[in-house]
Amino acid sequence: MAHLSYKGFSIEVRTFQIRGSGRWTQDLLISRRGGLRAFSGPTTYATEALAIAGCKEFGRGIIDGRVRDLSVDDLN
Repeated sequence: MAHLSYKGFSIEVRTFQIRGSGRWTQDLLISRRGGLRAFSGPTTYATEALAIAGCKEFGRGIIDGRVRDLSVDDLN
């Protein structure tokens, strides 16, 4: 899957296609200094490419503190 480094964190996209729907999920891992957290969002995407881009943006938003109730503070 796709990887991205952002502000000292590593984002690993783990999107998968939902059986029977043709839609792709918003799932990713964020890690830093040996710590790791999994995140999932409610958004689904029509293609894998859109899901990868959406997951990367979702991950950057979590790291930047722009996603309500999701944080990576424990990874600092």
